[in-house]
Amino acid sequence: MYTLRKPSQGKRVTDTHTRIEPSTRLRRAILLNDLLLVKRIIRNNPRLLQNPDFEDKSNTSLHLAAIHDFVEIAQYLIEAGHEETEICRNTDHDTPLMLAAQHEKVEAGKLLVQCYPRCIPMVNRVGLDALAMASQHLASTGLITVLLNNAEYPASPHIRDQDGNTPLHHASASGSLKALRILLSAGANPLAKNNYDWTPLAYSQTVAAEVYFKNLVAEFERRKIEGAKQGEERERQRAAGVRLVQEHNHGEGMGRPRVSTEDEMIGDALKRHWSPVDRRRPMTPGSAASDD
Repeated sequence: MYTLRKPSQGKRVTDTHTRIEPSTRLRRAILLNDLLLVKRIIRNNPRLLQNPDFEDKSNTSLHLAAIHDFVEIAQYLIEAGHEETEICRNTDHDTPLMLAAQHEKVEAGKLLVQCYPRCIPMVNRVGLDALAMASQHLASTGLITVLLNNAEYPASPHIRDQDGNTPLHHASASGSLKALRILLSAGANPLAKNNYDWTPLAYSQTVAAEVYFKNLVAEFERRKIEGAKQGEERERQRAAGVRLVQEHNHGEGMGRPRVSTEDEMIGDALKRHWSPVDRRRPMTPGSAASDD
């Protein structure tokens, strides 16, 4: 015989949705590269613009966008005033530009250089700047020229980190042959030693890279010597021209000095290159005397 049992009077279980904090939703929207959602969350929560993540080295929204090369989101964050008061840094003192260079995100790096050139010379806790980080990573080589050629805050190829390493040390260690050439062209010293008495050449990854590095150094040294010789020759010719003009002025007293056939040829060659509008002579000693 069946007996009906009384239903249990236990606690009823109901499905409830856990509320996700806006800060978490913003980070998720950035990681999804959802620009519209990012705009909506920030519009409703303007104080969350920077939104540092204390569980991830205090990386801000712009750090996150730079790491993943989300250029459109980075552009929006910049226009919204993300760096309006100061350049944000994480607990390692890395700027968004540094993280873009470290994670080989060239387009985001170029945007940050364009909008905030003042962050180029900044260094982190271990003395690395964006140029050193770009030199460490082969795919970030495209940032090196941008950093070196910035008109307002050009990066220095001579900067050293806490271990005394220059960007050339880092480029050699990373095996980036193109970075080596760019840095040497910018005047980096191939003989610079770090705190452990090692030159960049010592960090070459392969024998082929070492040979290439040596050839590069030899090539640039040869160009430097040739340039110095040409400069000395130009100075010698300029000094000879000054003496010639002075001798004519003292010997004849008045009138214009006689011009040699060689001078006439040079003058004719210069005239072919002068603008018909601007007839200025090269700014060399004695040029004013023939400009009557």
